[in-house]
Amino acid sequence: MVGIRKRKDFFEDFGSELFDNLEEMIEALLEEMGDSVPFVYGFSIIHRPGEDPELREFGNVPEYPQQEENFFPSETKEPLIDIFENENMVHVLAEFPEIEKEDILLHATGQHLEIKVLGLSEYTEDVDLPVRVDPKSAKASYKNGVLEVTFRRCSEESPVEIEIN
Repeated sequence: MVGIRKRKDFFEDFGSELFDNLEEMIEALLEEMGDSVPFVYGFSIIHRPGEDPELREFGNVPEYPQQEENFFPSETKEPLIDIFENENMVHVLAEFPEIEKEDILLHATGQHLEIKVLGLSEYTEDVDLPVRVDPKSAKASYKNGVLEVTFRRCSEESPVEIEIN
């Protein structure tokens, strides 16, 4: 038969070089880690018909007092806040999913932006701005759960309330 070649398996040579020293590498890593004990944490939910769900923690992490109000995360979630600046402007971006625009209050000074969320879960954050800004130049918008506040750089210091578009 002319023209028939046996295809070489890609994985034939792949494992031979790469995994020759794998066991030695793992042992060296374990020695570097020392006698630290890995931790395990989790919870299980048991729901029997006609009863309330039962939550059980398990693992080898230190135990904390189990108070039902602390067991579940609070309704208030801290937003992710990013600050960007360029030569003329300072931009503050904050994520507030599931919050209505009407529930957000903003107050600014030349060095700070105060963000208040009202409603069922109240939240306040005082954001330190990296440079002095003109609080009267603030423009704020809120769309799809993202608050954006933009300032011009300046040296003015009086507090100003900001209207959200």
